[in-house]
Amino acid sequence: MKRKKMMAVVSAMVVFAFLLTLTPALAKKSATDVIHWKGQLSYAPSKTGFGPFAVGQAGVGAQFVMWSNWLKEASGGRLVIEWAEPNSIFPVQDADLAIGKNVVQVATGYGGYYRGRIPETDIETGGVFLWENEAQVFECLHKYGLYQALQKVYEKHNIKWLPNHCNAIVGIATTFPAPNPEALKGKKIRALGMWADYVRSLGGTPVSLPWGEMYMALKLGTIDGAMGGAGILEELKLKEVVKSFVASPIISTALSSIMINLDAFNALPKDLQQLLQRDTPYVTYALSSNWYNQCTWCLKNAQTDYGVNIERWSPDDVKKLTDLVASKIYPKIAARSKGNAKLLKIVLKQMKDYGRIK
Repeated sequence: MKRKKMMAVVSAMVVFAFLLTLTPALAKKSATDVIHWKGQLSYAPSKTGFGPFAVGQAGVGAQFVMWSNWLKEASGGRLVIEWAEPNSIFPVQDADLAIGKNVVQVATGYGGYYRGRIPETDIETGGVFLWENEAQVFECLHKYGLYQALQKVYEKHNIKWLPNHCNAIVGIATTFPAPNPEALKGKKIRALGMWADYVRSLGGTPVSLPWGEMYMALKLGTIDGAMGGAGILEELKLKEVVKSFVASPIISTALSSIMINLDAFNALPKDLQQLLQRDTPYVTYALSSNWYNQCTWCLKNAQTDYGVNIERWSPDDVKKLTDLVASKIYPKIAARSKGNAKLLKIVLKQMKDYGRIK
C-alpha cells in the first residue's frame, strides 16, 4: 500500500515536472501567435480633447485608433497595431507608396494626397456633392458595388483598401461674410484636388497649402478661406481667425483610407482576413458618428464662443451649384482615367436614382 502511494506521489511529481517544462513552450507559442503590425497615422488624435470629447477621442485620428482597438479585441488579441505619428516614418502624402513597399503594414490616408498616382481617389474622397450624407456613402459601397471596385483599384498598387467613414461636415472657413456663392468671387481659398476646381467654378482662386499652415495664412491674409471639415475650427484653432463657416452645402462627406500592405494581408489567417474585409466597413460606419458629432460641436462652439457666423446657402443656390458641378467638374473627373469614368458611373447611377441629378 505504501509502495502504491509512493508511486502515485512520484507519478504526480513527474507529471508536474512535465507541465513545468511544457508551460514556457506554450507561453512562447502563444506569444508568437500575436501578429504585430507597424502603422502610421495620417492625422493624430487631438492631445487636448475638447467639449465632451476626451483626449484620445477627439480629432480625425481618434477614429483610426478606435478602429484598431476594436480590431485587437475582435481578434482576441491576435492582431495588434502600433501606431506612429504622422510623417514620422514617411510623408503622409506618400502613404500609398510606403504601404505598397511594406515600409509599414498599415497606414491611414486621404486620397487627395496621392490622386496623381491613383486618380480614382477623386471618387473615393467624395468628389464635390457626390454624396449628401454617410448613409448614401455606405449604400453606394455595398449596394452599388463601389467597395469591390475601389479594392480592385488599390490591389494594382499592392494595397488592401478598407473604407474609413468620416462623416465630416466639409465646408469653407472664411475671413469674410459668405452668405451666398457670389461672396467667394476673387477670394483665395485653400483647396486641394477637385475641390480646387470647385473654387474656380465659384470665381475664386484655389491655393495649395499644408494642413498645419492654415492658421497663420488666414491670420496674415495670405489666404481668405480654407476648405475642410468643421473640426478645423477647433483642431487648428481657425475659430480665432475666421468670421464665417459655410456648413451647407456639405461639399463632401469623404471616405478616407485604411491601407494594408496586400502581402501582409494575404499572410494573415483566413479568419482575420474575413474579419477585416467583412466587418471593418460596419465598424468605421458606426464610429463615423463620433466625427459628425465633433463637427457639430465645433460649429456650435465657434458660433457661441467666438462669434463665427455659420452660413447655410439657400436650396436654390445648392441646386444651381449641383447642376454646375455635374456639367463642369464631373466630366473632368471622368476624363482623368478609365477607372475614374467607371467609378463615377457607379455614383452617378445612385444620384440619378434619388433624383439629385437628371
